[in-house]
Amino acid sequence: MRKVGEKGMKLENRPIPERMEREIGDYAAHLRMELGRGANTVASYCGDVRQFAEFAASDGKRSLSEVDSDTLALWIGKVSKFAKSSTQSRKISALRSLALYFCDEGIWDKNLAALVARPKVRRSVPEVLSASETDRLITAAGDETPESIRDRAMLELMYGSGLRVSELCSLKESDIDARERIVRVRGKGDKTRIVPVGDMALDAIDKYCRVRKELLKKRNAAELFVTRRGKKLSRKTFWHNIKKYAFAAGIEKNVKPHILRHSFATHLLQNGANLMSIREMLGHSDLSTTQIYTRLLNDDIQREYARKHPRSGMNVDIPGI
Repeated sequence: MRKVGEKGMKLENRPIPERMEREIGDYAAHLRMELGRGANTVASYCGDVRQFAEFAASDGKRSLSEVDSDTLALWIGKVSKFAKSSTQSRKISALRSLALYFCDEGIWDKNLAALVARPKVRRSVPEVLSASETDRLITAAGDETPESIRDRAMLELMYGSGLRVSELCSLKESDIDARERIVRVRGKGDKTRIVPVGDMALDAIDKYCRVRKELLKKRNAAELFVTRRGKKLSRKTFWHNIKKYAFAAGIEKNVKPHILRHSFATHLLQNGANLMSIREMLGHSDLSTTQIYTRLLNDDIQREYARKHPRSGMNVDIPGI
């Protein structure tokens, strides 16, 4: 029997029929080559489709072409019972994408996922660092070794330009244009955007580039940020490093790589930047994704009002006061 945990679907990644493997492989190729989806999107969608395939296989199906609306309804029921709404929404998006592909290929004669509604996802307010916490985090990296100089440059650039960690780790040296003070970023769906780079980030990158050859040691690497072995620095390694520096800086918040991207957007908004400009710099396709940061700004305004206005009433229940 399939094990299902209270905090989510605990699937065993068990073997599935060979035909299903081929179908998932063909779907992955469709995402990459025909739709131009990025590696992370392909991995995420195919992971969700594989979980559905495991479920279908446990129900006796030998191919995804044998799946019917009952199988789909049972799977959605399992997911909705144990997964949070954001996870449900992602899995349903994967199934809808698969359904469109199967209909185009004639594998399904009708779109079985067409009537499946996504759950309403309430976006949580992202945790951010204050300006002083950001400064402490970046300073904690130091500049004594090639690795620490590299890490400081990465932190400066991520906070200074609002990059995703995958975008940061994939940057090439040629993507940085110091004269024009911009960085060319390849984001989701291989879309390229131009983002400004500040002086502190450019100075840190310049210092890193001067010691980068010590990391490469006659090896060639296309990526800007590399390890001692001359390999591309992975997201996992960067995650480990930022945790280390947050601990050294005495920051008690749950510091993850994305917190610098959130801090970038929030600090810009707090200082009067236009929301549409922030959207462009972050590479959001939907403005509603960027608007989540306005909730943080509204909280700041409420706190200031409660603290400063003589008739506000200091007993007002506002989070953070």
